[in-house]
Amino acid sequence: MKTVASAVSNFGASAKAKLTSVAISGAPEDQLRAPLESLFHDLAEIAGLPAKKRGLIGETTLKHLKTRPDYAVTVSNVLVGFIEVKAPGKGADAKVQSKG
Repeated sequence: MKTVASAVSNFGASAKAKLTSVAISGAPEDQLRAPLESLFHDLAEIAGLPAKKRGLIGETTLKHLKTRPDYAVTVSNVLVGFIEVKAPGKGADAKVQSKG
């Protein structure tokens, strides 16, 4: 049975493996995409959301905010939020600016 702890542990192990490969390295932020998608699907399953009801849509442009989050999150074909992935060690400016 999947648990939040096992989902997070699997995410950490998968991300670590991708970020510490001795054979070759890629862009650190990009290495988090597959582990993050797996984490999202595991957590949604734990929460009881059927696979057909949940989705991640990559690189969604938000013209009015002049930004492109890494993922748009949908549940039952309704937009519920966004995910912005940052490479390990990189910060994020959480300030949201709106047009007055």
